[in-house]
Amino acid sequence: MGMRAALGVMLVATLAACEPVGMTGPGQPAVRLMGDVVVAAPDGYCVDPVVTRPQTGFALLAACAAMDPDGDGSFPDDVALITVQVGAAGSAAVAGQEDAFRAFLETPQGAALLSASAIGGPVAVRGTQANTNAVAVYTQDAGPPGVAGTQSTSWRLFTDVKGRLVTVSVRGLEQTPLSQDGSLDLVLQVLGLLRGANGGTATAT
Repeated sequence: MGMRAALGVMLVATLAACEPVGMTGPGQPAVRLMGDVVVAAPDGYCVDPVVTRPQTGFALLAACAAMDPDGDGSFPDDVALITVQVGAAGSAAVAGQEDAFRAFLETPQGAALLSASAIGGPVAVRGTQANTNAVAVYTQDAGPPGVAGTQSTSWRLFTDVKGRLVTVSVRGLEQTPLSQDGSLDLVLQVLGLLRGANGGTATAT
């Protein structure tokens, strides 16, 4: 199965895991989610206009080429499924509490919380990082991934934007797996774009 076909199958599986919707259409470069939080896609990625739910603060980003099976667009060097979830007003919990947030994620209780919010079920925490208004955690699925054909490992990053907790996750593909560093680089790209589009100035390294 080629890359374009494989990505198409995985996009459909992701849609099914989230809610029953139709096939994806042409992607968009950015979307405005609830709370006026703007999410922009990295180079080679687009916002899926069908599964993305601005009113609930959820966006799915995937390779633009995968959303246009009849096109001839090229895939980005690092291919993954990226999700962004914006929390409720007043849910901000990272800025000024980065070390405490990171420490919590390293506890059994933190792992249980991550597992409860992960497609596919329980996860094990393999590493964490913290920087100004950003805490990232690297996890590995304890069982089969929730979306067939994806890697068992993923980075998830938490940051505050406009008073809301925003979660970014990056999961590579089994066919073209991402290294831990490559996956982290992609999640940090999304973080930088979030900050650029929403008036943020701090950066995470």
